[in-house]
Amino acid sequence: MKEGTPQSIELCIEGFKHCIRIAARFDMDTERDAFVSSLAKFTYLTTIKEMKQKNIECIKALLSIGLSEGNNLGPSWLYVLHCISQLERLQLIGTRGARQDFQFFQLEEEALSPGSASRSNASIAGQQVVKRRAHGLGVSALVAIGQDDRNVELVNSESIASQIDASQIELLFNKSTQLSPPAVVHFVTQLAKVSKEELALADQPRIFSLQKLVEVADFNMGRMRVVWGRIWRVLSSHFVDVAAHQNVRVCNFAMDSLRQLTMKFLEKDELAGYNFQADFLKPFETIMVGPPPVSKEVKDYLVHIIAYMADASFRSIRSGWKAVLHICAAAAQDPSLGEATVEVAFKVVEKVNFDDSYHIFVENFTDGIRALLSFAQCKVQDKKIIALKDAQSQGEEKTAAAKEVREDISVLAIGFLLKAAEFLADPQTKDLPSGTSLPQDVHSVTEGHPAAAWFPILRGLSMLVGDPRREVRAKCLNGVFDILREHGRQVFDEDTWRMVFNGVIKPLFDDIHHQLAPPPDHKGRRDASHSTSMGPPTCLLALTQLVRLIEAHLDVLSFLLEDVLRLITNCIQHELEAVARIGVEGFKQLLLSTGKNLTPPLWQKVTNCILELFKENMPRKLMEVDKASLELPFNEEDVVIQCVVQLLLSDMLKEALSQHYENIPESSLMTLLDALQQSFEFAQEFNGQIELRQALKRLGFMKDMKQLPGLFKQERESLSCSLRILFQVQADPRKEAEFASQAVERLLRLCRSVLQNYVSKEKILHERESSGESGEGVANESRLSEAAIVEMEREVLGIVPIISEVVVKGLKDLPQKLFEQHIHELFPLFCDLTMVNAREVRLLVREVLVERVTPLLGHQAS
Repeated sequence: MKEGTPQSIELCIEGFKHCIRIAARFDMDTERDAFVSSLAKFTYLTTIKEMKQKNIECIKALLSIGLSEGNNLGPSWLYVLHCISQLERLQLIGTRGARQDFQFFQLEEEALSPGSASRSNASIAGQQVVKRRAHGLGVSALVAIGQDDRNVELVNSESIASQIDASQIELLFNKSTQLSPPAVVHFVTQLAKVSKEELALADQPRIFSLQKLVEVADFNMGRMRVVWGRIWRVLSSHFVDVAAHQNVRVCNFAMDSLRQLTMKFLEKDELAGYNFQADFLKPFETIMVGPPPVSKEVKDYLVHIIAYMADASFRSIRSGWKAVLHICAAAAQDPSLGEATVEVAFKVVEKVNFDDSYHIFVENFTDGIRALLSFAQCKVQDKKIIALKDAQSQGEEKTAAAKEVREDISVLAIGFLLKAAEFLADPQTKDLPSGTSLPQDVHSVTEGHPAAAWFPILRGLSMLVGDPRREVRAKCLNGVFDILREHGRQVFDEDTWRMVFNGVIKPLFDDIHHQLAPPPDHKGRRDASHSTSMGPPTCLLALTQLVRLIEAHLDVLSFLLEDVLRLITNCIQHELEAVARIGVEGFKQLLLSTGKNLTPPLWQKVTNCILELFKENMPRKLMEVDKASLELPFNEEDVVIQCVVQLLLSDMLKEALSQHYENIPESSLMTLLDALQQSFEFAQEFNGQIELRQALKRLGFMKDMKQLPGLFKQERESLSCSLRILFQVQADPRKEAEFASQAVERLLRLCRSVLQNYVSKEKILHERESSGESGEGVANESRLSEAAIVEMEREVLGIVPIISEVVVKGLKDLPQKLFEQHIHELFPLFCDLTMVNAREVRLLVREVLVERVTPLLGHQAS
């Protein structure tokens, strides 16, 4: 081949051709690859050497082998196609006035850079290529091309142009339709490899093989779907790689080529039971979500392509809607995409939610729900508002209403989610298509379970309750509970309700608590000011909605009462006082709205919960202070919240008892009395420890108060509520004798204790006043005694209304038999009360003595 005559060279080439045919037809892969690679080497197309006639003949032989033995070449197609690629490059060099591929893909900054004009003029002569990829046997590298080399290539291109018929190359690609199924897959695979090599130079890419790939795909689109599927897997993988090319214009060219193929494929009707459209659109989805990552410009272009295809082929798309919805969802979640691109994607999803095309959404229900949730979560920036804020002067205060994030798209998406819920609740709705399933975090529900379609909607809406946009947050919160309240009874069983509570409602409140919690490095007084996305009003609205749900379906949801009470307890024990107040308010709403329908077992669960709340929120840390301490051994705000909760719980019981006393069973009343008694006794014990309270004042506890820290209000409220319950029980003829007897005994014991304590402290104050007037011993009293007297005066002054309006008045109204039975215990106390300073107490005692005691004396005298 090196020094032979033309006849010997011709014989050698013929020998090569016959050897290749034999090796190919007998599946001798190693031998076939060796002969083909050797023949390709002799073409000099991969080197920079001057071509002779023998090299031209080798090129012709290689083309002839490709045309005649295409079905048997297998991976050897790589050598043939690579030579064709280089052949086209040389033909282009020899064409006067032709531009190299990369010149069409130059970025603007490259085209406008200094010297670009001179380079452009030189390229017309085919001399701009300064680098090329040189190939050897398994080796490839970048080599520089000098002026001499360019001259050699120019001569070679002229030789090729005069002897190689370009139509032979086109014929080789056109005849790909005649290749066998395995052969055409090999052909496309090797052509993709060559295309990848052509695109390897980011600044000087070539697209010859990429164009041929598109043509071959077009030619072979009529093949059997199974064969076409194998071809498309190769093509789609290559298009995904090209979409990540460094040159954006190359990426857009690949995307446009992919669009043309897809549009042509979508013209064909899809057979029932097949998903070829979804497979065809899969590259778009892969490019959108990665890997590999692609540029923002490519994603923008891709979304517009999908929107165009969805509009142009709206009626012919079947299984392809799955990929379309996935791409739109990815666009909504991509923060790099602009407002216009997101709007384009949303219009596609919006179109399938219109009534006349809603069947498309139903057929792709799960994917449609995920797309809508993505748009509901989308926080695309509003350019108009940003421009407005940028136009403001630096000294001008920006209004709080100026938000940079748009709400309209999210609100519309939430509206479509609620529409989907209405569709599911419609009795005429048939089973959804297969493939509707739960998210991965729910494993207890099988496909076809009633919750399979509902759960993604409910869970998605509940997750959006933490959205920073107020309208979105409110619409989602109301939407979740409206769905459950209006449709839950008809479509959910007990297991589904439990799953909804654990998977939707409980996480919703967990999210609220998490966002309301102060950050770890937050210092100073705790409040909700650090939370930008929500505040206590959201928590209150959520609790109110939950109470409305329980009230509407108490008979169905009674088994969830303990879980609801536990959730309310978590709110009451929150580290923010505002949330704790909201928790008690929610508990009160629950009691007031459901109290008349609660069964005795449910009432017992409620009262047990109240008892535990009183215990767990008892400010016992106040008792743990050492009088010699230098600092508080507890967090002041935590203890203050516990004190506030004690007062709120007493107030809650007072209001609940006023409305539902008749519905509360006796055992539950006793539980409530135990809770109030614990609160009363603790407060009374603490109020009596003056030195401890002085130590707390010295350490800075409640430093804004002028008086010593005290729990007088807790003592009064719990006492007042206990007495009201006991007086109401003793006057209730419906109560069993044993329970009534216990209540009376408890009532009188409490009344005696309260009156004795009041009278004893009145005597102490009276004696001090008398000694002060005489001027004896006052100077010698210690500051502790003075503090004790001051606190005693506060206590006596605060308890007077309870003594008069509750205790004395209640004793006055006791039934005659009961009054006579216990007058010997009460009379000495009434006598002592005639000496107290409070005039309203003395007047009421006088009425008791005149109206109730005097008749008894007359009766005994008679």
